[in-house]
Parts: sequence; structure tokens; C-alpha cells
Amino acid sequence: SLTAAGHGHLDMLDPTERARLESLERPADRGRFLVGAVLLRVAVASHAGIAPTDVSIDRTCNECGAPHGAPRVMNPGMAAPWVSVSHSGVLVVVALSTMGPVGVDVQRIADLKDPAAAAGWVRREALFKARSGGPAAGGSVCELQAPLAGYAAAAALPANDERDVVVLNWP
Repeated sequence: SLTAAGHGHLDMLDPTERARLESLERPADRGRFLVGAVLLRVAVASHAGIAPTDVSIDRTCNECGAPHGAPRVMNPGMAAPWVSVSHSGVLVVVALSTMGPVGVDVQRIADLKDPAAAAGWVRREALFKARSGGPAAGGSVCELQAPLAGYAAAAALPANDERDVVVLNWP
């Protein structure tokens, strides 16, 4: 939730992330970006056994080269996990997989033209993100239980990832 955003988290951002944060006009957009960037660093750091500030994230857009693309972990010497980030309303979600491309989506249902289509919307978005991350050889989509009512969320997982999905709320 955006309630996790705090000024102390700014120290975790790299200069490119700080510049992106400062370029956002609306406070809610800044809060979503801050929580997403920090949550991504915390998740990768926990997985890799390093400090969040030691995580190197590349956000270069494949289309225009600007730093607003899908995040990729770029730590040399580390088997980089596939990651995905989504935010809507006051929620932010991050997915991490060591088995292949992963996609995640969260959506505030009230923001959709057809609220009844929320489950299908987040499934399609999660699949799109997973397929953008690499080859889409099979895979599955699972519904995620959002921690607040009025939201839908889903994760698209690699076909070879047969482990249970672990959902952790932060902080």
C-alpha cells in the first residue's frame, strides 16, 4: 500500500530512479513509483542475500531508450531473477521468478469501464508482461488475493515453475 512510502526510502533509489520520481507531477504517482521501486529492490535483495541499495535495476525502454521501461535486474555475477511490477490506486505489487519470465498486474476495479471484467483484465495484463519478458512457452496465470477490497490482481508464471506462489505483504 502507498502507506508504506516514506522519505527514508528515497535513500534506496539510484540517481535514475530519483530523477524519474522527481519528474512525476502527481503525489500519488510519485508514491506508487517510490513504493514499487523500493519493493522491487527489497524483494530482489532478499532473494539474493544483498542490501537493497546493492540491487542494480535497468529500466531502459525497448522502444525509445528512456528510463521508463519494464525493470530488469542487472547485477553482475548474480543469476538475475525475472521481475514484474504493477500499481493501481493505493496498491503496488512485485513478482519475482527464478524460473523464467513473470508478469503481475493489480487493478483498482472502480477505474475500469466494465468492473465485471476485472479478473480477465488483470489476467491479460499479467500474461502480456510475462510474454514481454521472454519466450512464452506455456505458463499459468493465478489470481492473487489483494490485501484491500475493490482490487483485482493476477500473476503469470513460467511453465516450469511448479512451486507454490508465495505472497508476502510489505512491510
